[in-house]
Amino acid sequence: MGTLHILGEDDVRAVIDTDRALELARATLADQAAGRSVLSSPSAMTLDASAQGGPRFKFKAASVGHLGASGIRLLSRPSPGEEACNYCAVYEHGSLTMSGLVAELWLSRIRTAAFGAVSIQPLVNPGPLVVALFGTGSIAAGIAPMLPRTLSLREVRVNSRRPESTSRFVARHAAAVGVPMRAEADARRMVDGADVVITLTEAQSPLVFPGTLKPGAVVCSMGSYNEIDFGVLREADRLVVDDADFAAEMGDGGAWVAQGHLSREAFRSRVDALASQVIAGQKPGRRAASDRVVALIQGMAIGDVAFAAYALQEARRTGRGQRVPLP
Repeated sequence: MGTLHILGEDDVRAVIDTDRALELARATLADQAAGRSVLSSPSAMTLDASAQGGPRFKFKAASVGHLGASGIRLLSRPSPGEEACNYCAVYEHGSLTMSGLVAELWLSRIRTAAFGAVSIQPLVNPGPLVVALFGTGSIAAGIAPMLPRTLSLREVRVNSRRPESTSRFVARHAAAVGVPMRAEADARRMVDGADVVITLTEAQSPLVFPGTLKPGAVVCSMGSYNEIDFGVLREADRLVVDDADFAAEMGDGGAWVAQGHLSREAFRSRVDALASQVIAGQKPGRRAASDRVVALIQGMAIGDVAFAAYALQEARRTGRGQRVPLP
């Protein structure tokens, strides 16, 4: 008889903090570069049960060598106004029995923030840097305290659709960021002179346009739709992504393909390096200080499985979570 270890949202939050999230992201990207952490093939499956009265689902699987675990993300796709119910099923290597079921709503957000922050770090020029952060949602809240841990900062500018949200975000995070942090209502002034531009929004039309990035700047798109005008890629010297296939389907890469600017094959050919390859030193993030770098960092199931497996290990050590006997 085995035991299924179930972790709720509070359990996950209790065992993963900002510093540990960054460490996990670095270790997992390095592991991916070495071929020890891999995505399933295909990397994702979808199921639409709406015609039968059910929800829509997405399933993603990955194996994480440095933690000795594999897992499957079980994602429900709610209708507007409904809450998602997302879990990661974890199998520890050496056993055929599922070892844990980990709530991953918050986990996915902190994972996305950590992989973004870690992926940006080797792409930038030496600081101190001006960072323009578009978005004040949950992932932006996760990445804000990571910025001073990964970059040498001079100033952080923040922009979102609602001025009141921007003001609250700045008030909440300014002390942790530790450098001048201010709200900026004008999107073009946000980008003017910025060394790093991070887009973390649900915007479906571009926020960053050609002719606005200074030489040497990095723009990192982490949203699901179209935050960067295709002309920005035309001007860029380097394109870095975390997963070329997914980047050609979702976010800015998917939008550029859908808009007819390039085919999926042409997009994949345009990719200069994977984030994991840059982290591991296998490929350069930039070749010159003046290079403009576009990074599309949207997160991978490798990260979710790594965070879920680590959370299970820590929960076991600290006695958190619920254990259910399996027949």
